[in-house]
Amino acid sequence: MTEWQSYGDLHAQHTVVGDLRVYPKLHSPQLGNRRDVLVWLPQSYATGDKRYPVIYMHDGQNVFDANTSYAGEWRADETMTALAAEGIEAILVGLPNAGKRRAIEYSPYPFPMGNERVVGQGELYTRFIVETVKPLIDSSFRTRTDAAATGTLGSSMGGLITLYGILTRPDVFG
Repeated sequence: MTEWQSYGDLHAQHTVVGDLRVYPKLHSPQLGNRRDVLVWLPQSYATGDKRYPVIYMHDGQNVFDANTSYAGEWRADETMTALAAEGIEAILVGLPNAGKRRAIEYSPYPFPMGNERVVGQGELYTRFIVETVKPLIDSSFRTRTDAAATGTLGSSMGGLITLYGILTRPDVFG
């Protein structure tokens, strides 16, 4: 069984602030591929027994580390560290995209790509989060599992799949 690993142990140079964990190469039975899953924990996680809301973030390689970002780091770890001083805390889950298959996985609809029309796999990607990633996160960390405490976030095509997930799975994403 794969264990959660410290991001700092795997990446000597990084811009991550706080406790970031990696589950390497999680298999997606829905999509037939693998990807790392990144989990950032609030500083208070280590000292209590509180359960936290969770935000699932697409394009996860952009979320925490400038060295892995292809479009500029989102600085979510720095932002959540600052918000903790105001009493706002959450677990963040970064899901790196599938590279050249990004648009296909993030689109729930058929669309033109080059000279062909491709079938979007957004429904399968959403099922990957709901059926594979979320159960892993909920069993590994102290999460609040209710829809009101489960968010999803993305930009561009990640924004499209965010809206799709919220609209089609209101039982999971609040």
